[in-house]
Amino acid sequence: MNVKTLLGLAAAAALPLHAENARLPYAAIYHMERIQGELAHTYTNLVVILRITPTVKTNSLQVYIDAKSGRIPVTVGPDGDFNVPLRDDLLADETWIVTNQPKGTMKLDWGLALAVDRVASPTRYGRLMKPVRDCEYVEARMREVLPTTAKINITGLKITFPSTAASPSVTIHSRTGLQKLGAGPQRDVIIPLNAAWLDEDPEISFSAPPEKQELIGD
Repeated sequence: MNVKTLLGLAAAAALPLHAENARLPYAAIYHMERIQGELAHTYTNLVVILRITPTVKTNSLQVYIDAKSGRIPVTVGPDGDFNVPLRDDLLADETWIVTNQPKGTMKLDWGLALAVDRVASPTRYGRLMKPVRDCEYVEARMREVLPTTAKINITGLKITFPSTAASPSVTIHSRTGLQKLGAGPQRDVIIPLNAAWLDEDPEISFSAPPEKQELIGD
């Protein structure tokens, strides 16, 4: 799954860059990416995305690390996704990451997405919803380095069926009876995070193989 798709799934929380000339300390991104790597190793079902974007339209965004040895270009993807090299010498030198955009026109944000957008069928509720439950801890870790960002509230999964599926639906095989969730006009079904279903862990079945799954929130 490419980065553009991941960002389409992400729920983001923005933090303005207040430093002069739209720059920010390399150390801040260094620690964010270290935590990002730790989370990726532990929570393989989720992806944490860092993104830097202008708040005004521009076709000439440039970002670089202003190292003592010279500028180190930072590649920024079409959706603002980026990574920097994790180097102790840059950390020790109190290096800055600089953009060519004026102060007040840039923001740093981050998002969460599923690492896999396909659903194995059939499955159980607990297994399907595990990434949703893991989001809470992942967010708490990211807020250690971005404490002022707005809370991300992931509430469930959106399951989308292909256009060939007739009357697509998801059925929860609960002890209290079958709970059938019908698809909306876009062929998608919202499966909420439900405490009772987590405790019971019922089987889930799909009327047809789903096309993709996405995190949803409010």
